[in-house]
Amino acid sequence: MPHLDLNKLKILLDQNLTYQGIPCRVIDLLVDELALVLHDCDDHRILQANQYGDAGDHQPRTFTVPLLNVRRDRLNPDLPELAAFDLFT
Repeated sequence: MPHLDLNKLKILLDQNLTYQGIPCRVIDLLVDELALVLHDCDDHRILQANQYGDAGDHQPRTFTVPLLNVRRDRLNPDLPELAAFDLFT
């Protein structure tokens, strides 16, 4: 299993990546979960429910995407640009 260098993950912040054909920007790293939070650069907005399930405001669409594939032995194939970064120790 590859070992990601947690310090190197910081270079991903503010990078542009494509997720399922959607241009996105990395807005946060979830280090404990080894996941990225992506913002939809096409500015598609979704209706976000409040804590009671009632419709709220339209918010920018975001995705939380794992860095590794399901077997956790390679980078997530849904984020092909990750291969260009040196993220392993």
